[in-house]
Amino acid sequence: MKNTKQTGKTKLSELSIEELTIEKKKRTGILIFFSILLGIMIGTCLYVTIKKGVGSLTFMPIAFLPIFLIIWKSQKEVCNEIKSR
Repeated sequence: MKNTKQTGKTKLSELSIEELTIEKKKRTGILIFFSILLGIMIGTCLYVTIKKGVGSLTFMPIAFLPIFLIIWKSQKEVCNEIKSR
């Protein structure tokens, strides 16, 4: 079965190479931004944990990990679609 992931209203398999390249740039930017944000959260949580002990902020990055994995998987799907052509 062919990949049927959707970007808004169109499937990745229906996009042209130019549209896929634009989509890849968008998703890569989002992935980089979220990676930096997650890194800052992890660093802050480590600092707070060292200074004050385990608290409510200690496990906050774990809550954002599934979102990061979805973004990463989405970006990989676009890359794989480009490679398949």
